[in-house]
Amino acid sequence: MQRISTETLYFETGAGNTVTHTVQPGELFEVQTQINRGPWIDRLPEAEQTYWRERLRDGNPTSGCIRVEGVRPGDMLSVDVGEIQVDPIAYTSFGGNNGAMPGWLDIGAHAKVVEVRDGLIHWSDELKLTARPMLGFVGVAPEKETLHNGWGGEWGGNLDAPEVTTGAALHLRVHHEGALLHVGDMHALQGDGEICGAGGIECGGRVQLTCRIAGAAPEALRFPRIETDTHIAVAANAVPAEDAFRIALVDLLNWLKEDYGMAYGDAYLLLGQVLEARVTQFVNPSFTYIAKVAKKYLP
Repeated sequence: MQRISTETLYFETGAGNTVTHTVQPGELFEVQTQINRGPWIDRLPEAEQTYWRERLRDGNPTSGCIRVEGVRPGDMLSVDVGEIQVDPIAYTSFGGNNGAMPGWLDIGAHAKVVEVRDGLIHWSDELKLTARPMLGFVGVAPEKETLHNGWGGEWGGNLDAPEVTTGAALHLRVHHEGALLHVGDMHALQGDGEICGAGGIECGGRVQLTCRIAGAAPEALRFPRIETDTHIAVAANAVPAEDAFRIALVDLLNWLKEDYGMAYGDAYLLLGQVLEARVTQFVNPSFTYIAKVAKKYLP
C-alpha cells in the first residue's frame, strides 16, 4: 500500500501546488496527517518547540498534493474513507474569541491536551469521551483561486463535517487534471459548530482512502456531496450561515430530482418532515451547513 507522509505540508490549496504523489483509481492508499500547531508543542524540548512552530506556520496542514491518474476537469471524484487511526496525543483550544463567541462573554483563552487511547479521549480522570474520528479537510484544487486551508467551498476543503469519516464517500467536482487532492485536519471528535475554533479534538493520525472516477459530474453537483450507508448529504459553505443552509437545501433537492427522479414539490414536502440539517462549523471564514436525508425515505 502506498503511504503518504507528512514530509511535505501545504497550508494552501491550489493548482500551483507541486504534486507529491500519484494514485490510481481504485487504489487503496494511506495518508498520514499532521496535527495542527497547538499546546502539545509546549511539552516538547525547547529545540523541538522552535522546529514545530516554524514548520507549522499556518493552520490545517495537508499532507502533500495527490494526483489521481486519469481524472479530468468536469469529472466527479469520489473519495471513499476507510479506517482511521488516531495518534495518542491530541488537544483542543479556544483563543478567547471567534465567529461563534466574539469575546463579549469574556471566557478568555483556554487549551487542553488530552490522550486518546483504546477508542477513548481521556478528558479527565472522571470523564472519558468516545472517539469518533473524522477528516476536517478533504478537497481538490479550486477552479481559479489558491486559498489557505481555513476555507471550504465547492472544491471541498475545510468542511469540518463529522460525516466525513470511515464508511463515507465524498463526491467532488474536479476542476484540474488529476484533481490535486489535499487531505488533513483530522479530529478525534468534534461537536457541531466547532465552537472552540481549534477543534474538535485536534490530532494527527492515519487514514486509508480510495479514489474513484465516477464519470462526468452531474449538472446539479456544486458543493460536496457526502454519502453513507444510511444518508445522502450536501455540505455547503457561505456567509451568513443561513445562506449556507439554503445552498445545501437547494443542492440536496437537485440531487433528489436528478438521481432519484423526485419532483421538486414532492421532494420539498418530504424534506419538510425528515430533513436533518445543522451547522458543522461556525468559526472558519465561511460557515458549513449540512443538509441530509436518510436513504430509507427515498425511492
